[in-house]
Amino acid sequence: MSARDKERILTFEQAEALVERARNDVQKMDYITPFKLAQRYNITVSIAKKILKKLEEEGVIVRYSGTRRSPIYVSKDKLPSFRSLGVGVRHGKS
Repeated sequence: MSARDKERILTFEQAEALVERARNDVQKMDYITPFKLAQRYNITVSIAKKILKKLEEEGVIVRYSGTRRSPIYVSKDKLPSFRSLGVGVRHGKS
């Protein structure tokens, strides 16, 4: 294990503090991706994905777009209203 890997190992208290910081910061951002969060906090992308998944389960953020490998999340209060843009959802067969 390299010195860089040892720096990235988190204790439980550090992880909880990181989730709390992310909870506050995410609401200020226009959108958030795992890579963006990993760069901001100097953590691995896999840890960033876990943090974002936890915040999604808590209802702080909503998955907006993206694939399984690169999801894009937005804060619930910044979720665009599609009705005001004139975009509708299709119902039934097309």
